[in-house]
Amino acid sequence: MAEPTKIFISSAAQDRLKPLRENIHTALRAMEHKPLMYEKDFGPWPADQLVENCLQHVGRSDIFLLLISDKAGNYSNFYMATITHCEFQKAYQSQKYIIVFVEDYIYDLFWYELRLTIAEMLKAYQEEHGKDPDSYMEVAQKAWDEHPSKEQYSNIEPYIWGFLYDIYKKGYYLEKLPFGIDPIPTIKRYFSDLFRQGSQYLAFQSTIEEQLKQGPIYKKHAEFSGKMIHYLRDGELQNPRMFLEYLQRFLTKGTIYNQPGTMFEQELGVYESCSGSTLYKKEENLLRLISASGMAGGDNNFYDLQDTQSYVVQAFHSGETELFFSEEKQQFYLAIKCGNYVICFHFPVEGFWSEDKVHRFKDDIMRDIMETESALFRDFAIQLLGGIR
Repeated sequence: MAEPTKIFISSAAQDRLKPLRENIHTALRAMEHKPLMYEKDFGPWPADQLVENCLQHVGRSDIFLLLISDKAGNYSNFYMATITHCEFQKAYQSQKYIIVFVEDYIYDLFWYELRLTIAEMLKAYQEEHGKDPDSYMEVAQKAWDEHPSKEQYSNIEPYIWGFLYDIYKKGYYLEKLPFGIDPIPTIKRYFSDLFRQGSQYLAFQSTIEEQLKQGPIYKKHAEFSGKMIHYLRDGELQNPRMFLEYLQRFLTKGTIYNQPGTMFEQELGVYESCSGSTLYKKEENLLRLISASGMAGGDNNFYDLQDTQSYVVQAFHSGETELFFSEEKQQFYLAIKCGNYVICFHFPVEGFWSEDKVHRFKDDIMRDIMETESALFRDFAIQLLGGIR
C-alpha cells in the first residue's frame, strides 16, 4: 500500500510567514503528501513539552522543509538554541532530506557579507581557544554589531546569522526566496529531482539492503583486526594464548545443510561454537605446540613430521584446509596450514554423528563451516600467521 510522504514544515512563529506556511501546507496536501505543521497537524502543547514533541514529529517525517526570514524564533536555554534550530538539528542528525528557503535580502546579507565575516571570527576564536564555540550565537551577534547595515535592518534578529552559518557549514544548499513569489514550483522541482534520484537507487535496492546488513559485520571485523594485529610485534607472535583465546570468541556455532537453497534442503545437524584451538609451529623435523586455548588439551607438545596419524601433520603436508572427526569425542577438527604454522579449531557437534555420516556429507560440513560469518575472522587470523616467522 502506498504511503504519503511526511513533510515537516519548520519556521519561526512569525506573522510574516503565516500566509506562506499556509499556502505550502495546502499545496502539499493537493499533491497527496502529508504535511506536518505546528498547530495545524499537531500541538499545541504546554511550554515544557513543546520542544521534545516537535522533535518527535521531525523524527517521524521524511522531508524537512525550513523557511527562514528575519526572526530566529523562541530560544531554549536548555538547548542553547531556538526551537527552529533544534528542529533543523534533529533533521540533520536523523539524515532527513532537507530543503532550506531563505528570504532574498536575508540571503544576500548572509551569503555575500556576513558568511565570510563569521568564518574569520570563528577562525580567530579557534586559534585563541583551541576549539569551536558551543554555539555560533555570540560570534553572530558580534558580526552583526559590526555590520554597517545593522541600523537599516534593525528588524533582523542576530541569531539568524549563526543559524544560517550552521546550515551552510553542514553542507546544505540555501534556496533564495523572494517573498511574493510562489515557492511551490521550486518545491515541486526539488521533489521531482528527489524522485529521479530515488528511481536510480531502486535498481540497486537489493544490493544496498544487503550492504546495509553487512555494515555491522564489517565494523566488528575492523575492531577485531586491530586487536589481532596488536598481538604481533617485529614479525613475531606475542602472547599466542591470548591471540587464540580472542579469536575463539568469534568462531560461533552453525547449522549444516544438504542441498541448501533448494526444495530438497535438509538440515543435517548443528555444530557448537569453537571450544578450543591449538597452534603448532614447524621447528626442524617437528611441529611443536606453541599454545592452546579453551578446552583444547596441550597433551601433545610436539609431533614428528613423519607421523601420518596426526591431524596437524596431515594438514601441514597437504597445505589444504583439512576436516577431521572424532566419533569418540563427537567433535570436528578444522586444521589449516599457514606458513610455518598449523592451527586447529575444535567444534563439538550436537546429537550423534557417525564417521560414515561425516564422510558422506564432508563437503556440506566444510561448506557450512568455511562460509559462515566466522570465516571473516578466522581467515584474517590465518593470513596473519602465514606472514610471520
